[in-house]
Amino acid sequence: AVVSTQSTGCNVAVVADTHHLVVFTTEPFPDGFGGAIYFNWPNPAPSWQYLGFITNEKPSAIFKISQLKSGSNPSSAPAFGGAAEAAVGSSLQQPQLGVSVTSLSELAQMTTVNDNRSLNVASNVQFVQGMLENLYNYLTSFAVTQQEMTPCGDSWVKIGHLNGWYERFKSRMTNDPDFWKK
Repeated sequence: AVVSTQSTGCNVAVVADTHHLVVFTTEPFPDGFGGAIYFNWPNPAPSWQYLGFITNEKPSAIFKISQLKSGSNPSSAPAFGGAAEAAVGSSLQQPQLGVSVTSLSELAQMTTVNDNRSLNVASNVQFVQGMLENLYNYLTSFAVTQQEMTPCGDSWVKIGHLNGWYERFKSRMTNDPDFWKK
């Protein structure tokens, strides 16, 4: 359905376990323009989320949509057309795709939902690694040799065990920054 002369939208047949959406253009955009791609999962209220863009130079794209089901909209992109939900269809029971013809300069400044997640993941990894290094440095500052140990009723942990745990944790964090959430 045409939302305006610069925007269009449609209902999308998506099954519950769909993880990605492929979008491509069959007609070229006017010079200096591309298509901003938006997606809306069925929610009580429309929640259009900017996924990314396609252009004449990049006429297709694959977007990850599985994490968007919560309906949050953390992207810093302009919202998809105000009357979009009426034009796309009054049924909010189906996911919806929106495409807005936008200047290339404006597209370059827009931030996708996944870009924000990537920034958050990177800052989380940096924070966790800094915290672990701080904990490691703090605990190893109390390290003593076996000859220096005195009976005191406290439990002791070998530094080698702490080293092994720290290296495994760093490796897992590098391979999957969200492993600790599982």
